[in-house]
Amino acid sequence: MERWRGLALLVAVVAGCGGGKQTPDWEFRYGDMGVDKGPGIEVPNHVFDLVVELPELLPDADGYVPPDAALPDVEWDGEGAPPKPDVKKDTKQDDGACVPDCKFEDGTAKECGPDNCGSICGYCDWGEICADGLCKEYCEPQCKLPDGTKKQCGPDGCYGECPPGCSEGYICGEDQLCYPFCDHDANCQGKECGADGCGGVCGVCGVGLVCDEGAGKCVPDPCGDVPKDKGKCTGDNVLLECIDGKLKETPCATYGADYYCKWDGPTQKFVCSQGCVPQCKWDDGTPKECGYDGCYGECGTCTPGWTCKSGTCFPVAGAECGWITDKGWCDEGVLWFCTVNKIYIDDCQANGMKCGFDMSTGKFKCKQ
Repeated sequence: MERWRGLALLVAVVAGCGGGKQTPDWEFRYGDMGVDKGPGIEVPNHVFDLVVELPELLPDADGYVPPDAALPDVEWDGEGAPPKPDVKKDTKQDDGACVPDCKFEDGTAKECGPDNCGSICGYCDWGEICADGLCKEYCEPQCKLPDGTKKQCGPDGCYGECPPGCSEGYICGEDQLCYPFCDHDANCQGKECGADGCGGVCGVCGVGLVCDEGAGKCVPDPCGDVPKDKGKCTGDNVLLECIDGKLKETPCATYGADYYCKWDGPTQKFVCSQGCVPQCKWDDGTPKECGYDGCYGECGTCTPGWTCKSGTCFPVAGAECGWITDKGWCDEGVLWFCTVNKIYIDDCQANGMKCGFDMSTGKFKCKQ
């Protein structure tokens, strides 16, 4: 349509320039305007000369290419609506042309990164970085171990991996260092604990258990609750030590009558030492019920479940009764009493009452 309008305009302009006239033997129409001027229109001679010089304006001229000539071919049997061409499938690139790759395998578009044709798929906003085709908030990679050693592999704490990565035949360990490939599962077959031969362990034993490395089994700890680096003193003046995974008991009296088990400040552990006198009495001569004696151990032990506070044993609700009977006992507004071999309490003060002895019942109770 634009070509016909251009020709009509050309005719109108040139016609105003004068010159000879002739009558064409074809029907002239104003394109899509639908106005039929009919035969016999007088057109100046030089207009036809111009038309010959501008063949591209005429659809029937040699070399004219219709505007839809580049559309891909589709097969259609003439029935129904014609199929839509698959432009992606049918569009052909010139030989050697590069096709930008800016989509993921699932078809979603990449936000950034190279397009494999020397350009990029997009830009990220300020404060963002491009990570595998997506724009993400800037993150400082963490590729150093606490001791300053550079990590060789594994996650960098952001969106990538710590360089350079492990070479073929090596794997990334839990410490993010590369090690020769090792089959952890095969080496730990039938083992509960011990080394896996890959720089790790097959398992960890629970509290009170140690690993028998030879058998790869968890066994009771011979040292029990004795600290391996400090040792422990017993109430009968015996030094307990855990040496090479074995419990050693040393009665300090074997060194002499004046040797006692006590804490040694300079070595930060318990030792048998000379010249220590246990301190198990208060200044008024009253004996301590429990607690550290200052030398080799404890001044005494409390009833199971009771607690030791400043050399005195105190009851605990739910523990064994000890010296508390069904008559009860008052302490700071709280009634303690024993029933069926177990201690119970009643907080009288919290209930707006007082704890005291009731003469009528012969027991301690909460009273108004």
